[in-house]
Amino acid sequence: MERRTFDFRSPYRVLHQECDRCPVKPFGEGKTPDALAHSIAGRVESLCRSHRLFETGAQAAVMVSGGQDSVALLHMLAGGRLGDAGPASVVAVHVNHHLRGEESDADQALVECLCRELGVELVVDHRPVAKRPGNLQERARELRRAAACEVAARLSLSRVALGHTMDDQVETMLYRLGKYGGLRSLRAMEVRRGPWVRPLLSLRRSDTEAYCLAHGLRFATDRGNQYPGYVRTGIREVVLPAWERVVPGAVEAASRAAGVAVEAVEVLRAEARAFEEACRRGPGVWSVSRLRSVPEDKRRMVLYELLAGCLGVELTRDHVASLESLLVGPPCLAVGVGGGWVAVRSYDALWFPSREEHLAESRRPPSEPVELSVPGRVAWGGVVVRAEVGVHFRAPRVAHETFLDADAVGTALWVRSRLPGDRIHPLGAAGSRKVQDILIDARVPKWCRDRVVLVVRDHAILWVAGLASAENARIGRDTRAVVRLSVETDPGEL
Repeated sequence: MERRTFDFRSPYRVLHQECDRCPVKPFGEGKTPDALAHSIAGRVESLCRSHRLFETGAQAAVMVSGGQDSVALLHMLAGGRLGDAGPASVVAVHVNHHLRGEESDADQALVECLCRELGVELVVDHRPVAKRPGNLQERARELRRAAACEVAARLSLSRVALGHTMDDQVETMLYRLGKYGGLRSLRAMEVRRGPWVRPLLSLRRSDTEAYCLAHGLRFATDRGNQYPGYVRTGIREVVLPAWERVVPGAVEAASRAAGVAVEAVEVLRAEARAFEEACRRGPGVWSVSRLRSVPEDKRRMVLYELLAGCLGVELTRDHVASLESLLVGPPCLAVGVGGGWVAVRSYDALWFPSREEHLAESRRPPSEPVELSVPGRVAWGGVVVRAEVGVHFRAPRVAHETFLDADAVGTALWVRSRLPGDRIHPLGAAGSRKVQDILIDARVPKWCRDRVVLVVRDHAILWVAGLASAENARIGRDTRAVVRLSVETDPGEL
């Protein structure tokens, strides 16, 4: 990482001659900013002031690629054109990914020239990006963000300014809408989130170009931003212009909608987080029954927030629907939720191991049988099974509990996994059934059938936990006492 300090007599002086290393032609003749440029800076000042992007005395890192947006941003912030609405001082940060050979070096040279002219300290960070399958642009963005965070921490800078414009805002919104859908896609970028600030979100890309032309500022054009194979490029170069031709002002209107969506989503997120916290059983574990009790019109919002908060992955409606299916499915189940994560349900517990952790767990052999005293509790296969006496009968939460006649239960039970030939006479059924058939009908996956709890007295199965209770232990008029059997995941085993 290179750190360079440039201290020139006039930070406002614009280069009139082409830099030897910089092949980009200058725009304009270095004129005094006209009314248009003054108006553009005024809009940025107004946004910075209304959102309080820079506190008094704030020092900021400015990400400068060399393109028109970041060049205009640096010129405004370093030149004091935003008055007390801008930062007290800035440090420019340029990340060279070396993706385009000499062109990447030319971009760096251009930024060096600009910083010399403005008297701005420059930090150059070299972070090559491997050209391999996948989202190349996303990997580059992550590297730039990492570089910015490191510089801000090392130099004690409280803000990191990014040159995103209204066009970037709408481009991101359309990309997320097309790929993921959902209300959160509408929110796109925020003016301020943590240390990240976007002072140019009130401008179009044409505004930053006009600003650079008016001040005679050089800027580079990245051919990668015009490559038709990139999705975002297609939106930028094809969709947005076509939309504007059909509906003039569409981009500005969509950007305003994104601002409204930010506020709406924050309100909904606060409500969703309150529900989600109420459903939490412990660190990283949630109660299935509590999630099911959330009003239906809010449940998916809560599940979305739960997934986004735990995993930090981009989500689609399908991810949320898959998670919702766990709440009403068999007592042991797992579904992939993206990003290498899996949602696992075990009776009343829901958690999110990595795919590798889940695969290792699914290969674990069945636990050995253990004896359960009545009353009493016992740990078996990552769950806790309880037998309680003297309880009042009520409608059971069948996913993880049942109520049986105490005389039929007795004082000593066994907890084990299924065995070949196991049968039970389910409550209300005409006759006995194979446990294997019950598991198949409930769509319990093969990998977790040996993890379904069976509670047995002698050789008679009294409960296939979460799926079937025995007819011969049902509560009737002659029942003198009730036993509650329950199973819950042991948090210490997760």
